[in-house]
Amino acid sequence: MTAPALLPLSGRRLPPLNLGGSAFPHHRATLRLSEKFILLLILSAFITLCFGAFFFLPDSSKHKRFDLGLEDVLIPHVDTSRGGKDLGGFLIHGQGHDEHRHREEEERLRNKIRADHEKALEEAKEKLKKSRDEIQAEIQTEKNKVVQELKKKDSKPLPPVPLPNLIGINSGEPTDPDIQEKRNKIKEMMKHAWDNYRQYGWGHNELKPIARKGHSTNIFGNSQLGATIVDALDTLYIMGLHDEFREGQEWIDKNLDFSVNSEVSVFEVNIRFIGGLLAAYYLSGQEVFKIKAVQLAGKLLPAFNTPTGIPWAMVNLKSGVGRNWGWASAGSSILAEFGTLHMEFVHLSYLTGDPVYYNKVMHIRKLLQKMDRPNGLYPNYLNPRTGRWGQ
Repeated sequence: MTAPALLPLSGRRLPPLNLGGSAFPHHRATLRLSEKFILLLILSAFITLCFGAFFFLPDSSKHKRFDLGLEDVLIPHVDTSRGGKDLGGFLIHGQGHDEHRHREEEERLRNKIRADHEKALEEAKEKLKKSRDEIQAEIQTEKNKVVQELKKKDSKPLPPVPLPNLIGINSGEPTDPDIQEKRNKIKEMMKHAWDNYRQYGWGHNELKPIARKGHSTNIFGNSQLGATIVDALDTLYIMGLHDEFREGQEWIDKNLDFSVNSEVSVFEVNIRFIGGLLAAYYLSGQEVFKIKAVQLAGKLLPAFNTPTGIPWAMVNLKSGVGRNWGWASAGSSILAEFGTLHMEFVHLSYLTGDPVYYNKVMHIRKLLQKMDRPNGLYPNYLNPRTGRWGQ
């Protein structure tokens, strides 16, 4: 018995497998072209990136100064090949100078820097040896020097003005003994008030007599302007209290400063400060009172910068910003205040020769003359923006 055949004896004949180059005629060629294209694209992008990066590199010349050493910064290097020229101990590049001279100049400059450094250290050691109070006193002294220098720069000489005969106190003595007694009593009361202010509130605007301390109302802001001192000058002079008058004059000369960040009443400052200073000037002839009055008047002028020229009731002495009281008829100016600036401002123009003060108050007078007056009377409030009367 024969074994069964494992393979079929009949069927479709398979074609022979050809492993030659013609089996896949286009596949390998196509793959080779695409690879070349990709490689060429990558190479082109890399070259473009590298070449373009040169245009974005920072300018190294701008950063060379950061590479300098400390010695090169303090002592400029001199190019001896170009030479240098010495003018008064300073080296100018490119003008011919020998290397030995360069080294001498550099050494001299190093010695000077070293000496200055040692001097600063010695001064610092001396400062540390002093007490806290001594250091604060020195600081205050330096501040006072700076303030005095600034005052001298700001104070402009005023034109000379012929003064009338000073009144003084040489006449007017009463013959009636009763009147003389009353007069002496009034002088005694003035002396009592001044001495207590001198002891408990010196330099403050006012004095609280029961609390025995100084204070300031909102009409003078939060600064110590010595309102009582300025206000009392003419009275002290008329009463013959010349020692007290000189005390007040000395304080005004050294301490009265209007360049403070303080909001003040234009009306109150005018009648009490400018009026008081002008009165003291006319009585004594001391130039300091006229100078201070003019300085303060210049601080008040920004209050007139309104659409109508009617001044604000309040002004900041430092910034020049003005405003009105909120309770005064929705922020109006008060006739009793801006209507009483005339006398002081006219005298300021007379003393300085500057018509700006006179023009300010005359503008107010002319404006009031043109306005309607209900029932022939002026209302108390006037809006400085609209020029209309308030209620």
